[in-house]
Amino acid sequence: MRYLAVCLLVAGVLFVVTSRWFGGGPEDVRAAGERYGVTVLTADPVEVRVTSGEAETVTLAAVMPGMGHASPPVGTVPAGPGRFVAEKSVFGMDGVWELSITLSGAQGEEVINVSTVVTSVR
Repeated sequence: MRYLAVCLLVAGVLFVVTSRWFGGGPEDVRAAGERYGVTVLTADPVEVRVTSGEAETVTLAAVMPGMGHASPPVGTVPAGPGRFVAEKSVFGMDGVWELSITLSGAQGEEVINVSTVVTSVR
């Protein structure tokens, strides 16, 4: 069973990486908590689109568990209604990252965590 799970994970990572090599761009990652929903575009710089709830501020922090890397929290700037763009680069290298998105607004504060494969970090 464990072997099957590892094979499926590797196949998923290879699919994402090769789709980007052949003309695909960064993948959108969607997630929701109790107060907010988000779509994250993992391009550089990262863009967060708030799809439910009304966030006033968004902060990003990234961890690469496989390598032991972490980035300090990065603020965002509004880029239109419900859109926030990171003030600086979030990911230090290609690989699998866990992104913690802290949203604050009238509904309160919430942290939404997503995992993503990052390629083509400059």
